[in-house]
Amino acid sequence: MENKNKFSSMWKGKGFYIALGVCVFAAVISSALAINRMIGGLGTQNPASSGSMTIESGVEDPWDQGEQVGKAESGVKVEQPSSSSQSGSSSSSASGAAQETQPESGAGQTVQEPSFSLPVEGRVVVPYSGDELVYNETLEDWRTHNGIDISASSGAPVSAAMAGEVTAVGENGIWGYQVEIASGDLTLRYCGLNEDVQVKVGDTVTQGQQIATLGEVPAELAQEPHLHFEVLRGESLIDPGEIMN
Repeated sequence: MENKNKFSSMWKGKGFYIALGVCVFAAVISSALAINRMIGGLGTQNPASSGSMTIESGVEDPWDQGEQVGKAESGVKVEQPSSSSQSGSSSSSASGAAQETQPESGAGQTVQEPSFSLPVEGRVVVPYSGDELVYNETLEDWRTHNGIDISASSGAPVSAAMAGEVTAVGENGIWGYQVEIASGDLTLRYCGLNEDVQVKVGDTVTQGQQIATLGEVPAELAQEPHLHFEVLRGESLIDPGEIMN
């Protein structure tokens, strides 16, 4: 009984403080709940994803501006291409125009005459020998052959292989009647002609124009009828094959 009275006396002395502590604790809990609800409300009103900024109304997102690069905005004047671009375009146009003005190759294009044609219809039976000695059956000795021999029938027409000017006409005891025609830096010598030569010194002849008929070459009578044909560049004899097409 005595203990009960002591407990009652102690509770009555401290009851006020206990009640005050309970009230403070309840107030703290209430405040915490109110703050939590307020934070939740703010999160609902201003949502923001992690790592991104909130964009206020009327302000453009700087990342969205990158998508508009190169796009012309309405009402904004677009600058003209630079002078270098215009120059490139002009050059292309000029090039195209130049190509259009060039003559087209084909049936309408003029075909140039060949620079050389065989002076008589036939085949080459003895080639140019250069420094090499060959046996001459008529003279029965070894000597160089300074031209080519083109076989043909006696009396066959002989024509100018190239256009030029007649510089010499005459008879040679070894090569028969000869005609020389200068064409640029070349001199073409036709040997073994008949005496009825149809051109004279100073005449201008065209390629393919007849100059004589085929006769004989005294130094090569052992061979079949042929034209002995030589070519000189300046004062030097060359292989006629160098100018033949």
